[in-house]
Amino acid sequence: MKNKLLIMLALVCCVVAGASLYLFSGSSGAEASKPQSAAASNQTQTSKSNETNETPAFQQSSKPASSPADSASYEYNKQVFDVRYGGDIAFSAPGTSVEQSIRFDLSGNLFQYRQMRQDQIYHLIRMPDPTVTAVVNQETSPEIVDAIRQQVQEGIEFVTTPEGEIQEVYLSQPHTSLKTMETIAFLMQNIVPETVNDQDQWQRTEQDYNGEFSANYTLKLDDSTTSANNIYQLFKRRELKKALYDQARGLENKLSAEYTFSHKALWDQTNRMLTQLSVDESVQHHMNGQPLATSRNLLDMKLTSWADNISPVELALIKHTQAGRQVQLSASDVFLSTGNGTNKASGSQQQQAEAKDARDQATQGVNTTAEAAYQEIKDLYDAMLALDGLERMKAENQLSAMLQNFARAYPGNLDLLTNDLTKFGTSEPGFSLYLSALSTVASRPAQDAMLTTLNARMSETQAATSIMASLALSPQGNTQTFERFSNLMDSRAMTDNLSANVDLAKSAMVQRMGVEDTTTANGYVSEQLQQLKASAEPSQTLHHLTVLGNMGQYLTFSDLKSYTEQSNADIRQRATHALRFVPGADATQYLMQTLRDDANSATREVAANSLSYRSLDNKTLDQIQQQIAQESNQQIKDRLQGIVDKYAQAQTDVTP
Repeated sequence: MKNKLLIMLALVCCVVAGASLYLFSGSSGAEASKPQSAAASNQTQTSKSNETNETPAFQQSSKPASSPADSASYEYNKQVFDVRYGGDIAFSAPGTSVEQSIRFDLSGNLFQYRQMRQDQIYHLIRMPDPTVTAVVNQETSPEIVDAIRQQVQEGIEFVTTPEGEIQEVYLSQPHTSLKTMETIAFLMQNIVPETVNDQDQWQRTEQDYNGEFSANYTLKLDDSTTSANNIYQLFKRRELKKALYDQARGLENKLSAEYTFSHKALWDQTNRMLTQLSVDESVQHHMNGQPLATSRNLLDMKLTSWADNISPVELALIKHTQAGRQVQLSASDVFLSTGNGTNKASGSQQQQAEAKDARDQATQGVNTTAEAAYQEIKDLYDAMLALDGLERMKAENQLSAMLQNFARAYPGNLDLLTNDLTKFGTSEPGFSLYLSALSTVASRPAQDAMLTTLNARMSETQAATSIMASLALSPQGNTQTFERFSNLMDSRAMTDNLSANVDLAKSAMVQRMGVEDTTTANGYVSEQLQQLKASAEPSQTLHHLTVLGNMGQYLTFSDLKSYTEQSNADIRQRATHALRFVPGADATQYLMQTLRDDANSATREVAANSLSYRSLDNKTLDQIQQQIAQESNQQIKDRLQGIVDKYAQAQTDVTP
């Protein structure tokens, strides 16, 4: 794909369970706007629509009716919210030696259209004129801005029970990595009984993009409001019972999540809708007890107007959106749509795999042969080549989703993909699109397809390097793929540059494979340590430190201690960065000492960066606070402040 970070992000979503978002400053709990009467809301709706420049997906050419009452449709009602929403994700990307981070902020008016049906409620939420910013590794990212803007402008459809539990989600196209609107919808989900008392409590089990939760609700009549409606203070506590990757791969003993959740809302029980919501959610993911990734999200929204009818233009917009939907997912499948879901039915692994293939085919609408389905991909690819700009990007996204669905639905026919993949030039879009699709699908057949392609193109250095990187990004590591890859590489004569890429690919595989096969993982770490000690050139030393750093959870501080004390600044910095995953207080103390005392500012910055990956106690956090107060380097200060912010938890007591 054009932006390789999106591929990285898709991988991390598989590992750390989906879209995760950061604190965006907003209102902290002021009184919500009072819901209006139907007559007043009709006037407000008209002025609000003009004020926010809401533009439908297409223009209606007919003249407006002379009376609003004549033109209004009572089939749907409408709420308008002022929304502030943002996200921050930081992780160590497999196969690299640097931290990857992405932050995006989103604000504007969110429109929610609702239709009351017999036993469920239909919702469409969208933001027609959003303000969006995105920063990737401290650099602005126009591509991500465009992707988010397109998602929120198109919106998302979903249906809920009368009490508010999301059952199904509909999309105009798959959102394979950044699932902005899906996340907003689930953050808005509050499951409130249709009949409540002034003081009421209830408990239930809920699921979303992080896993399975025990949710405790508390409802208290809001005495501060003068509204004729029943307005309640709604509080929600959540405890993570089972992380998404626990359900998907049984990794509860290796991967873990520390989850914090703050939720406050005002709820209009008369009209069954939110009038104000503030959600602050953060997750720290660990592998073998060591930090792997951190994320935080915040959603602040306040009702600004509502109406019990909509205009014909808005009704046409809803019908147009419904006609354009292409993907239907159950609530439990929304954040597993990258192909890493698990079949909850009992039975053998083979039965589960067959059932999953059937679900994937149903989702894609596959009722034809693999050859016919692949011909559709080729036709779209040919059509895409004639497009440019946003239309080209949209076609690429659609093609990527079709390729992923094909790889999951037809695991025995991936030779159709590899036949073309072996012929694409490395600069042709098909080369990166096909590879990224295969690397996103967590299956042995997809990995085997990449190995087959690699074997066919080993003589092409650029192609082989790209294929290795894609293979390393495959979300599911396993011993068989690692051994087949190792045997393939051992049988070939390679340049030093290609050999270095082999080591990096292996380190990425081991990082995930080691969760289930520590014997093979530790064996490769020992091999790399021996090569590190035998390194005759600084460049070799730097390389092996990079490889070992990617698998740091298998190291001890003593393994790297002598390299952190080298006079060569490059080696010292690389060894310092390799400590980011190494367990134990010795590594933490060394990083703090380097942060305070090293004469080289670049090395101090590396130490600060490495600390951001680690699980820190209160004493170390106090030392970091002291360092912030006296730090003169702004980049280091910002990095340290990010660590403190990550550990700061909301102190507001949400118990009424």
